[in-house]
Amino acid sequence: MIRKERRRALRTHSSVPLDLYDPRSHVLIGEGRFVNVSLTGSLLESRLPLALRQSIHLQVQAPGKSPFEFSGRVVWRKKRASLFSYGIQFKAFPRTQTLSHVSAYKEVA
Repeated sequence: MIRKERRRALRTHSSVPLDLYDPRSHVLIGEGRFVNVSLTGSLLESRLPLALRQSIHLQVQAPGKSPFEFSGRVVWRKKRASLFSYGIQFKAFPRTQTLSHVSAYKEVA
């Protein structure tokens, strides 16, 4: 059986590390990395346990690029040994800004 792609935006592979923050207090709560990223979301891996629908604030910095901060929420999760995989849906922000940063992450992949 062939599974239909449900994503709204094309994803690109990436291995950019990121910091995860509590969205209310902006306190660092953990680290992770993108596995892939698009204009609307990402696959994120981290050792930090996050709850479904949990809001998070992310900060990423591709080598030689300015830091980029944005928010999202956990839409699915899967635990493998001591590592979690998360589907993150980004909250809306300007498309041109997003395109610039997604391109930077692609170059690092």
